[in-house]
Amino acid sequence: MPRFHHANLGIPPGLDQAEGAFLVDVLGYRKLTPPSDLANLARWYEADDGSQIHLSIDPEHRGAAMAHTAIEVDDAIETRLDGAGISYRAHERAGLRVILCDDPAGNRWELRRSI
Repeated sequence: MPRFHHANLGIPPGLDQAEGAFLVDVLGYRKLTPPSDLANLARWYEADDGSQIHLSIDPEHRGAAMAHTAIEVDDAIETRLDGAGISYRAHERAGLRVILCDDPAGNRWELRRSI
């Protein structure tokens, strides 16, 4: 059975600190130190379950219109999004609150929590 390990997201040059703050302060990831041979290629972040997000600098990066990363989050996510000044849309379906937002690099996120 496959198990999710990581997603690699592109970010434009100069947004790595803002993107890292989004991952750590809003979504709850922790920053990792990548192996030395990969340190210049990507920034690494990890969730409590071991799944990771890697950020690669991409001078040609453009956020996708529909592609997204979906994760499960806690009940305080909207408070953290509001505190960070990140706009979002939310709707409820099948016992879930689904929140859609873009990170500082324009990558789309689907944040899911039980209601």
